[in-house]
Amino acid sequence: MLLTCITTVFNEGPLLMTSVRSILGQTMGDFELLLVDDGSGPETRVVLAELKDPRIRVIAQANDGLSSARNRALEQAKGDYVCFLDADDSRPNWAFAAVAQVIAEDAPDLILTPGMLQEVRGDVKPFYDQAVFDQIDRPLIRRGTPDFDRLRPLAQRIEPQSANKFLSRAFLARARLGFPNGHFFEDIFFHTGAIAMADSIAFLDTPSFCYFRRYLRPQITATNGELRLDSIAVARLTFDSFASRPEFADPVHRGAVLVSVLRILAWCAGEIGHAQRPAFRLATRAMLRLIDPGWQALPWLQSDDPAPAVLGDVSAVRTFLLGIEDQP
Repeated sequence: MLLTCITTVFNEGPLLMTSVRSILGQTMGDFELLLVDDGSGPETRVVLAELKDPRIRVIAQANDGLSSARNRALEQAKGDYVCFLDADDSRPNWAFAAVAQVIAEDAPDLILTPGMLQEVRGDVKPFYDQAVFDQIDRPLIRRGTPDFDRLRPLAQRIEPQSANKFLSRAFLARARLGFPNGHFFEDIFFHTGAIAMADSIAFLDTPSFCYFRRYLRPQITATNGELRLDSIAVARLTFDSFASRPEFADPVHRGAVLVSVLRILAWCAGEIGHAQRPAFRLATRAMLRLIDPGWQALPWLQSDDPAPAVLGDVSAVRTFLLGIEDQP
C-alpha cells in the first residue's frame, strides 16, 4: 500500500464527512484512511459506524489528545507514506496522484506541499506560507548538496501545519519521530524534527489541502485561554531537541528554527487573554533562560545587524524578545 492518511476525530459529527469524502474521492486509489476516534460522543460515533468503505479503518481510544491519537495511528499505519488531514478540512482529488508521482520518481523522506485557505466568509486564497514556497527553486533537495543547505531553512519556515506533509514511514521509524503526547501546538515540534532529520525533501508545486476557518467551530489554536501557555512547553521541547542535533551548529538553520518557534510564541502572546498575559511573559522569559545559550548567540538577534535573507523579516521576532525582557 502506498499511502496512509490519518485523521483524528473528536466530536466533529457530520462535519467529519468533509475530509472523508475528499479522501475517498481521490483519483489515486492505493491508500487507506485511518480515523482515530479520540473519545467522541454519540453523534460522531454514529457517523463513524455508518462508514463502510473497505479503505477506512476506525481506531477508538479514550480521549487523550491530538498527539496521542496521531501517534496511535502511526503505530498502525500500513502505507509506505503517511499524511494527516484534520476532520473538517479537505484535499483536492488530484492530491494523492500528484504525491504518488513524486514518490515514484524520487522516493524522498519528506514531501512538502502548498495549500489553500478558506476564510469564514468563504473567500479562498493561498495558505499563509505561499510566499515561502515561491522562493523555493528546486523540486528536490538531498543532504550533502549545496541546494540542501541553501533551501532547508526555507523549508523550516513553511507553516508547521500537519496537512502539508507526506512522510516516508521508513523515515519516521528511522528518525523515531512522533508527536509530543499531552501537548497542544504540537506541529512545530514535529515539523522541526522532520526538516532536521530528513535526508531528502521534495516540494510539490500544486496545492494538496484546503484549511477551513469556520464560525462557531472551536479550534484549539484559536483559543485565547490558558491552553496557549502550552505553546511555551512545546517551544522548550523543540529547542532542546534541535540543540541535540548536529544541525544546531549551522547558524542559518538554527536561526530559521528560532524564527519559526518565536513566531508561534509571539502569536500566542498576542492572542491569549489579558488575564493570562503576565504569566505568559514570565513563563516565556524563564524558558528562554533555560535553553542552550547558542539560541540567542546569533548576531542579528540582539542588534540591527541584517539577518540572512533566507530568514525573511525578523523585526517582529526582535520586538517580541525585547517585550518579553522589558515588561514585568
